[in-house]
Amino acid sequence: MKISVALCTYNGASYIKKQLDSILCQKEHKIDEIVICDDNSTDETLEILNNYKLIYPTVFSINSNDINIGSTHNFEKSLSLCTGDYIFLADQDDIWKEDKVSKTLAIFDLNPTAEGVFSNADMIDQNDNLVPSITIWDSIFFLEKELPKPIDFFDIISKNGNIVTGATLCIKNIVKDFIFPFTDDVLHDEKIASILALRNSLFYSTENLISYRIHDKQQVGMKNIHKLVSKNRLKRIILDLEKPSSFKEYRHLSKKKYLKFHKSKKYEHSNFLKIDIQDLITKSHSELHLLNIKMKLKFPIRYRIIMLSDKILGKRKS
Repeated sequence: MKISVALCTYNGASYIKKQLDSILCQKEHKIDEIVICDDNSTDETLEILNNYKLIYPTVFSINSNDINIGSTHNFEKSLSLCTGDYIFLADQDDIWKEDKVSKTLAIFDLNPTAEGVFSNADMIDQNDNLVPSITIWDSIFFLEKELPKPIDFFDIISKNGNIVTGATLCIKNIVKDFIFPFTDDVLHDEKIASILALRNSLFYSTENLISYRIHDKQQVGMKNIHKLVSKNRLKRIILDLEKPSSFKEYRHLSKKKYLKFHKSKKYEHSNFLKIDIQDLITKSHSELHLLNIKMKLKFPIRYRIIMLSDKILGKRKS
């Protein structure tokens, strides 16, 4: 069994050493290759990487882009170059727990149909201090303990937004056969998660297997931590953990169900899926229709005004 790490860097000199050391110091399973794609860094990142390659020449593969192509396409490049049976995605500024690999592979072993496994994560600041009382799942409202099992990941991702942080994700090599190409309209981790969710092959570990760093220079990070309390009820409504009561809440949920319906239609002509896409589209449209009926009965005047406004503005065309 060969283990790869797809690591993308861009001006990551401040934290890259700690991340590389944590990857190299895994218990039980050593890393066979670390495929790094640097996105035209202008700091000392490449110098640091090349020093590591001198020490671990057979492990490190360093590829430098002539121009900045962005994180999504950079991960596409890095993943495509990985040759391992299992490929772990990694960000440049986090810190892996020493048992991340072994505990992730254990989830694969327990679930033979798994093609991807993600996990929860601690959150740390720029000085490695733990952000107390909050995990990365809390920050993105993945309320795993409260959700009915088995979890319908595609439903959650479609309505609530992506809940799979790429820095915690590991995929089997075969996944590369159907996830490319990546596009600019969807982040790489959301696309992978959506496809695996549709294939019923996305699994997870409830343990915090990395420390996810929050700092000012992140390209993608948790920018809404201070809004967690105010957003909590709406997120719980989206996840069907609470029922809407006000027109605003019905309207918000209707928008999310509408987005789910259209996201389902995006996969209508895909040939990599194991489920009936037409059935998914029909069910999604039915959910939207039933919710709109309830909203119309409870708030008839406001409903008609909003629907008329949407029609004039050309919104919500199916």
